[in-house]
Amino acid sequence: MKNKSSGFTLIELMVAMMIAAIGILAISWILVLNQISWGEANARLKLQRDTYYAFLKMEYLLREASLTGKPRVSVLDGGAVLKIGRDKFFIDEDNDLVFQAAKGYSELVIGGDRGTKFNVNHDEGVIKITLDLVRGKV
Repeated sequence: MKNKSSGFTLIELMVAMMIAAIGILAISWILVLNQISWGEANARLKLQRDTYYAFLKMEYLLREASLTGKPRVSVLDGGAVLKIGRDKFFIDEDNDLVFQAAKGYSELVIGGDRGTKFNVNHDEGVIKITLDLVRGKV
């Protein structure tokens, strides 16, 4: 009679578990990096959308002001506030770009950005708007 033992030794089982653990760890790390990358891309996209919306709103109001024939655009607080007619754009105490309408309502245009800087120059009918945005690593 032959004595046949079947199964795995403890060493073989531990090596197999170690290989499986390394594989699971690698897959988890890839998923975490993917999620971080997606979050940063999403924040960048939101920032671009917010900025595009802000400039569209400014462009619309500036075009409307230019059609009236009288200059209705002014720069206040050393370039920190753009006033178009009775509406205005400015940075509030939370560093958010805010649109305040003459009708009494305010709208947050670009929010959640601690590094927002807004500057406007108005020389000889030319308006130069500078908007610096820094949102986290974006």
